[in-house]
Amino acid sequence: MDAQKIATQFRLSNWGEAVKERIASGQSIKAFCKEKGIGSSTYYYRQKKVREAACTELVNTQNSEDGLIPSGWARIKKSEYDTATENTLTIEVGGCRITANAETDSELLAKVCRVLRSL
Repeated sequence: MDAQKIATQFRLSNWGEAVKERIASGQSIKAFCKEKGIGSSTYYYRQKKVREAACTELVNTQNSEDGLIPSGWARIKKSEYDTATENTLTIEVGGCRITANAETDSELLAKVCRVLRSL
């Protein structure tokens, strides 16, 4: 790995820790930035770069057969969805599993989606 990649990873790691710190503190971005002596635009830029790096890492992990599962994600074993057809959608949130297919009442599915959004 070259020096530039190492430096980039170091910066992203520090920026990621700062984002976590801000979230854990419960402070607004404006208050956090004032306390740390950085501009809000700098914070947003760093947050964006951390998110982009996380998404890139997630894609790389998903493309790897033996890849690790990112924190907060779960891999569903093939046997758990073997019985599902190709045209079936399964959503699992907080231990609740919703399965929909072409025969699912669209109004019911819309109501369920509204409830999930309100959580």
